[in-house]
Amino acid sequence: MTEPPQGADVPAVGSPAPKGTPGAVGPAPKGRPRGSKVFRGRARAFRQDYVRRQTLRRNRVADVVLVALIVVGAYAIVTERPGYLLSTLRSLESTPGPGPPVVVHFGTPSTGTVSCTAGGTAYTESVPWNSSTETLTTGEVFVRLYEVWDGDNIPDPNAVANATPSSLCAGTPPDATALWYIVFVAPDGTNLLTYTETGAWSSVTGGSTNLPIYDGSALVVVSYDSLAGTGRGLEVVGFAGSSPISGKVLL
Repeated sequence: MTEPPQGADVPAVGSPAPKGTPGAVGPAPKGRPRGSKVFRGRARAFRQDYVRRQTLRRNRVADVVLVALIVVGAYAIVTERPGYLLSTLRSLESTPGPGPPVVVHFGTPSTGTVSCTAGGTAYTESVPWNSSTETLTTGEVFVRLYEVWDGDNIPDPNAVANATPSSLCAGTPPDATALWYIVFVAPDGTNLLTYTETGAWSSVTGGSTNLPIYDGSALVVVSYDSLAGTGRGLEVVGFAGSSPISGKVLL
């Protein structure tokens, strides 16, 4: 047994070997072991892929169930009520569409004024009803005044129509808050009905409001101010059965 040379430092038992000594074992490194970050990344990717695959599978199952319900429903209709689908299709085919349009032809309006029985003066514009491609009734027709440049409606929310068989203005004239009303005049010149946007047709004698409109009748606009040449127009719309009604004229 060889003795260590005299003067050499001999480490005490249990003390750590000095640095740089071959075979020396240092203290273990602090923290997590190597490779832990890689492991965690792989685990997270695995979980995400698993969730994605589960979601896709659930979506496929939902699609299959929906298709199955549609097929079963169609089968039940065809087997239990075999003529139901065919009759439905036939009824749709037999549903009538809109009829041919009914066109109203107006004549050239004539302007004037009228003295009202309660005082004051109103402006009038008489629009001749020359003809229509089908005989109409007042119950099928709606009248509106509009601005020609943009088509906007000219409302008369506060209008009160005052007329008798012989007077176009049997009360106070329209004012700035009640701009206009219409008087329907028969071919013989008798005033039969009045019309306002909110009240529609009213009889001046208390009779029917659904009267035939014969060629040679007239719609007279009674207004607060003259509408002639101001870019306004009169239009009739409505339906005769399934046929749309149309007709307009510049005032």
